[in-house]
Amino acid sequence: MAKRDFIFIDESGEPGEETPYYIQGLLHITDESLKKINIHLGAFRYFGDIRGELKSTRLSQTQKEKLLIILKDSIKNNFFIAATSVFVNKERYEGHYLKEKVGFPKDAARFRHFIMRRLLEFHFKRYQAQSNEIEIVIDRFHSDELKEQQMRNYLRKLSVLKFLPNFLHIIQADSRYLELLQITDWIAGSVKERFFIHPDREYEDLFKYINAQEIIN
Repeated sequence: MAKRDFIFIDESGEPGEETPYYIQGLLHITDESLKKINIHLGAFRYFGDIRGELKSTRLSQTQKEKLLIILKDSIKNNFFIAATSVFVNKERYEGHYLKEKVGFPKDAARFRHFIMRRLLEFHFKRYQAQSNEIEIVIDRFHSDELKEQQMRNYLRKLSVLKFLPNFLHIIQADSRYLELLQITDWIAGSVKERFFIHPDREYEDLFKYINAQEIIN
């Protein structure tokens, strides 16, 4: 039985007006599946001669297909792994904090946190925690310590209100030294390609394994 759940979150786009989209991706594994996935990723790097960071924008089509195989094989072999994403088309978005609204001023940090809430709510409607300890690891959204603490406080308040499960730890990390955040970047990057960059391209069964939802409000 799993002793701990690990949830990794990364983003694509930015929470202002520079990109027409904003995406958050999520990878959910356990301490048990972590051991197996690390073996797959080690082989992926070794046989693919990959030395640098796994950025979705740098991966070849063959490398992306191999990552999908790792995801599919892990699920087929009953290793717990789940991939979820939510995305915002800023032209269609009617919710809070992206633009000025009465009672809800434009606020990039709050917009990020609100979308993270929607991501976690969407994820936990489909998947259950596999243990009593859940740790969230977020790619460095905030360099400002106050905003980082506001993010933690917001997520913990949602746990108290029973909108989300309780989280043992909520931490930020740098994807350059954390490979599973790099895989989460691939999840968010795949959603960007499918819904914004190359919507007419064939993605085979990728989105049977990545659960994606648009956030309108």
